[in-house]
Parts: sequence; structure tokens; C-alpha cells
Amino acid sequence: MRLTVQFQTIHESLVLPLNYQGYLQSLLYRSLRDPSFSSFLHDKGFQKGKRSFKLFTFSRLFGDHTINRKEKTIKYHQTITWHIGSVLPKLIQMLGEYFLLHGEEILLNGQSLQIVKVEVDNVEINEQSYVIEMLSPITVYSTYEQTDGTKKTHFFSPYDEVFSTMVENNFCNKYEAYYGKKPTTRLTLTPIEIKPNYKVVTTFKGFRITAWQGRFQLTSSPEQIKFVYGTGLGSRNSQGFGMFRIIE
Repeated sequence: MRLTVQFQTIHESLVLPLNYQGYLQSLLYRSLRDPSFSSFLHDKGFQKGKRSFKLFTFSRLFGDHTINRKEKTIKYHQTITWHIGSVLPKLIQMLGEYFLLHGEEILLNGQSLQIVKVEVDNVEINEQSYVIEMLSPITVYSTYEQTDGTKKTHFFSPYDEVFSTMVENNFCNKYEAYYGKKPTTRLTLTPIEIKPNYKVVTTFKGFRITAWQGRFQLTSSPEQIKFVYGTGLGSRNSQGFGMFRIIE
């Protein structure tokens, strides 16, 4: 399931740092009015071994904007659209209720926004292959220990041979964490349109992340595609990575 929220700026514009995902994640968590549910997602999540998955994702903010690279800020003007996805109906329901009840004003980075529209999108997924476009960049990586004992993280490009395998492994771990069983069908992600300027280098709470926008061919069973449609593809979904829309 997905929720699409449309905001309207109250004071002409909304100014955020370029790396604003943390503000959106904070807004999402504080919008969950069930403390035990919010605490479970934030502190524990769905686990497989040592891995923990929140099983939600969200997009970038869409709307007319200007970027100030010197100050490292982005300014949104008037109408702003935000997409949130999850396989957890309770999460989507609680967020929808919160935004509808607080339509007069909410705060993002200390700035007032008015909610114009809230829509639930429960898209039909019946095919085994779709062309998709990222609504927030996808990232997959591996962390290993070097000979001197320090750890290093390597982020994979969509054109790396192991990229699709890394995406599939991540999907399998999330699927098993939620359902308690292995998926029955392979999942592949093949790049279709990836340009050099689609590479995104950002930070989340001080951690440097390399991710990619672009278009891909996503192939699996309809049930498993619907799962990643809610959870996102790749890693760090709950930090605003890996959300996509279906093009065809």
C-alpha cells in the first residue's frame, strides 16, 4: 500500500538541507500515534538474524524548487508531493489518519505546511515484469574489514555484475523477516536508463551514501513485486531510499 500526501507551503516556501531524508523520517515516526507500534518499528523492526527491517520506504519531495549549492539547501515553492509505501497496512492507516486530522498545519524542519490532499494508492500488480523509475535513489553496498582492522563500505553501481544479486539478496532477507519463509521466485533488476548524473551522493546522520536514480526492468512474481512496491528495493529503505513507480 501507498500513501500520497500533498502539502502547501504557508510562508511562501519550504527550505531544507539538501540531505533532508532525516527530517522526513522524523516526521513519519512522530506521526504514528501508537507508541508501542512506533517504538517497535524504530527500535526493533522485523528481524532475520542480526538484520532488522522496518518494511516501509518513502520518496523524495516533488514540486517546484530551487537549489542553492553554496548554502547546500533546497527551497520548495507552494505545492509539494510526498509518497510513502509499506507492506504494513497499520502504518499506512495511521499515517493517513494523522495527516487528515492535522490538515490545518504540520511542521517540517520547524516550518509550517498545510495538507491539501491525502490519497491511498493500492495499485494492481498482475504482471511478472515492469519498467520502473526510482522515486528515491536505490543503494546497495557491502561492508568489510580491511587488513588494518578498519571497516570500509563499498557501494555498487547498477552496472556492477553483482548489483542485481545484491538487490535480490536484500529482498530475500526482508521477505523472510516478514513472512518467515523464503520467496519462491527469483527477483531481478536490470538497468535500462542510467546516466552519470543519476548518481546521488548524500549523507544520512553522518553516514555517506552513494545511490542511483534511473529506470530499471523489474522481474519476479506479481506477489513479490507487490512486496517490494511497498518496502522499496535495495538497502536503507526506511531512510528514504529505493522507492519506485511503475511506468509500464
